[in-house]
Amino acid sequence: MLRRSRLHALAQRIDRRRAEIYAARFAERLESGSVEFALAVLLASAYPGLAPALEASPEIVVTIAAEGHQAARDHAGLAARLRARLGDGDDGERVSRELRRFTREERIRVALRELLPPSLGGADVDVTSQEIAALAEVTIDAAVKDAITQLAARFGPPRRESGAPARFVVLGMGKLGGGELNVGSDVDLVFFYDTDEGGCTIDGGEALPLHDFWTRVARRVTASLEDVTADGFVWRVDLRLRPEGRSGPLVNSLAAAERYYESFGRTWERAALVRARPIAGDLDFGDEVLAALEPFVWRRRVDPTIAVEMTKLVQRARTELSREPGRDLKLGSGGIREAEFFVQTLLLIWGGREARLRVKGTLDGLRRLRAAGFVTDREAREIAEAYLALRRAEHAVQLATGLQTHVWPADAESAGRLARVLGFASAEAFEVDLAKHLGRVEERFRSLVPDGAPAPSRWAEALAALDDGDAAAFESAFRRIAQVSLPGATPEAPDALEAVERWGDVARDLFDLSRRPDAVLGARSREAYPRLGEAVLDAVADAADPEQAARTLRRLFARLRHPGVYLRFLGDEPRLVRRLVEAIGGSAFLAEALVQHPEHGDRILFARGVPTRASARAELEQAKREAAAVDEDPDEQLVGALRQAKARVVIDVGLADLASELGPREVGYVLSELADASLEAATRHALGTPEGEPVRGLSVLAVGTLGGREIGYGSDLDVLFLFDPEKAPPGTDPDAFFARSARRVIRLISILHPAGPGYELDTRLRPSGNQGLLVTSIDAFARYHAKGPDTPHVEAAAWERLALLRARGVAGDVELGARAIEIAHAAAYAMPGDPAQVADELRRLRGRMEQELSLERHGRYDLKLGRGGLFEIELCVQFLQMLSGADPGVRTTETALAIEALVASGKLTPEQAEALRDGYAFLRKLGGRIRIVHADASHLLEESAPGLWPLARRMGIRDRPGAQAAVELLARYREVTGRVREVYEAVLRGS
Repeated sequence: MLRRSRLHALAQRIDRRRAEIYAARFAERLESGSVEFALAVLLASAYPGLAPALEASPEIVVTIAAEGHQAARDHAGLAARLRARLGDGDDGERVSRELRRFTREERIRVALRELLPPSLGGADVDVTSQEIAALAEVTIDAAVKDAITQLAARFGPPRRESGAPARFVVLGMGKLGGGELNVGSDVDLVFFYDTDEGGCTIDGGEALPLHDFWTRVARRVTASLEDVTADGFVWRVDLRLRPEGRSGPLVNSLAAAERYYESFGRTWERAALVRARPIAGDLDFGDEVLAALEPFVWRRRVDPTIAVEMTKLVQRARTELSREPGRDLKLGSGGIREAEFFVQTLLLIWGGREARLRVKGTLDGLRRLRAAGFVTDREAREIAEAYLALRRAEHAVQLATGLQTHVWPADAESAGRLARVLGFASAEAFEVDLAKHLGRVEERFRSLVPDGAPAPSRWAEALAALDDGDAAAFESAFRRIAQVSLPGATPEAPDALEAVERWGDVARDLFDLSRRPDAVLGARSREAYPRLGEAVLDAVADAADPEQAARTLRRLFARLRHPGVYLRFLGDEPRLVRRLVEAIGGSAFLAEALVQHPEHGDRILFARGVPTRASARAELEQAKREAAAVDEDPDEQLVGALRQAKARVVIDVGLADLASELGPREVGYVLSELADASLEAATRHALGTPEGEPVRGLSVLAVGTLGGREIGYGSDLDVLFLFDPEKAPPGTDPDAFFARSARRVIRLISILHPAGPGYELDTRLRPSGNQGLLVTSIDAFARYHAKGPDTPHVEAAAWERLALLRARGVAGDVELGARAIEIAHAAAYAMPGDPAQVADELRRLRGRMEQELSLERHGRYDLKLGRGGLFEIELCVQFLQMLSGADPGVRTTETALAIEALVASGKLTPEQAEALRDGYAFLRKLGGRIRIVHADASHLLEESAPGLWPLARRMGIRDRPGAQAAVELLARYREVTGRVREVYEAVLRGS
């Protein structure tokens, strides 16, 4: 919740003098003690360019305060808001007026989100630029619809010769196409239509050719957007990226565009089309346009000379467009343009061969390049950090000036104010930080284009010492180079220097200083593959944990029976070296998995796309087919297939997780889907049910995290086994038969196997817990969870009912599972007695768990059972679901979806929902990162842990030295869990 005092303090810190001036001005229009007043003063003080709009229309901040600013608004939400304001859309003047007002108000809302810290609902520029892009899309689409409506009323609807409606699309280019638009950007647009064969006629008059009609539409759209009225303008429009640029027609048919690009298209036009995206008009036709132009943009032939041409483009833009390149955040050396072109150059070079690289956004492209091994983890991190820092500064300059400028101000007052807006203590502190980012981008961009002959390797001296067998020379050269290569390795940082020395020990062993004939990475191997040695050292230097990367490589090659296969791949493709080393240097979990099972190395070396729920099931089916080809015991076949599939999918998910291609929620979906499929296969096999026939008599219910599709790496599976005695095979004791079947399922799922670990099954949530039978008949299950006069002797405890909220049928008899879920949910969504007493019971349970089971101590935090941890979030949500059981809208097994349903139904306030939503996402991501980065399944975060700062970077805390990053992570943890605890207390005490 926004507090006036915090807003006032922030305005005073940014610019005390202006805050006092604007306080006097707004006091006449807004209540001086209100949040709205504080918002207006803060925005005007930080961004003088917004002050005229706020003074003219102070109701804007009233609306923002009433509606909230914390949540990002996506395309659908913005479109709905705009439609409500435009009405039927027939009034062109109203459309023009509302487009301008709507855009102005949304820009100011986004400016506030960038200005405020996360604790007050602020957002970083990677989020807000997506909102600005979505705002542009919906307003441009409205302008297109209005233009077509007005012109069709005058000339008749545009039709092809067949009588079908003619089609028209607007492609967004540049930052708009990339979904990363600036608050002060032009919008780069290109207009296409489908054919020249057709026209418009009305009342039997002369036909207007389609080209002329669409030209009029384009002109009207452009005017609707950029003409300045009493309400300002919507967007400045730049049409220079169309075929033939300024001299070309405003609109082009698809056939004309294909002819032009095939005959005359240039590299800069290919680069422009990398980020092209349909944003208005007929979007399906837009996809057809891009598909037709794909051969021009994405070439199969790898052509590194593209980098030379892209460099020339940057230099030319700097000369032609930048008046002050030394302070130009966009066009200066190391600026935004070079960061963008670094990514686009590599996308163009490799995107023809790697379809997964054909993405629009700069940061998304950078993630894909890193995941595919075309940039190092360090390169990706530094470019991303610099890009975001530069974009934050660019937005601040544009909002402060109200101008389309990228130049950091020269006067001390403006520079100081903007530095404070960005969170720096002074302009000098900002400029030091800026110089660091500019230098990094400039270095990376220049690295794309070699100057003449290849530069000598930075490792040449160390490698020569290896070949000479000179240990002292190797250590000296290695230490000197590693201090430069490893972030923070300085004499003032003894821990980092110690890491350099440990890495040097491992590296020497890795390259085998004794020069044994069979040395995998020794002189003989490097003679066969001249680039291999430096590629390995470069990759290890840039890894998140160089020592871990080098040690894992050494262990891996020691395990290989036939290392020549690896060497052939790695020696011929240095990028594969980088991909392998980054994976094992960034994740102890993946490193250990690879060392234990080197046969899965191809999963890391060769990208298979982002894993999905469907691909997880497909992987299991593939493993079963492979196992079926082996002549061995059927149980052994299935167990081997289950373990192989799990190992493969977990590695794929881990790689995508590290590359930020999957979020915590998607990770849970894919891993849960694999667990579901594994339980299905094991249950069918245990009962001897042939493929294609329905399983009868035994059902497996998932509860806990599996029921919520939220399991992580190495999670146990919480399950219940239920049976129907009437479906037991003739002549068998149903209890004994289904108990044996359940135990067989458990053995198939959990037994040790050389192919890898299985799952631990936890059945303690069954009726009567560990004291109860392993399998329960459906009738006994119904009796146990029933409540009423007919069952006075048994009644499940409240916590047992809560567990059933996440019950989900995952394997076995489908009909029986559906009956069981009906029983489970009937019990779970019925409040067992007085809500206040139930809340007290749950709070007592929570207190015991925190005292007896939580491992949280001073300096150690338990993500799951600690104060404000995941268990408290789940307890809040599940209690409110039980309390709201009559509302079908809250019935979901997924915690994240339940939070949204509860806030929609009014059971949670928006502030409470935000605290739970943020807490759940943060803690799940943190738990996954601890597991994948450190191979630690303990759910503990320790202040003294040596791997805390790499973990902080993996959590997205950018641009901070190691110690500061660790401090910020801990502060974020305490803030998040503190807010969760407040909600927990309010929900469980307020019942």
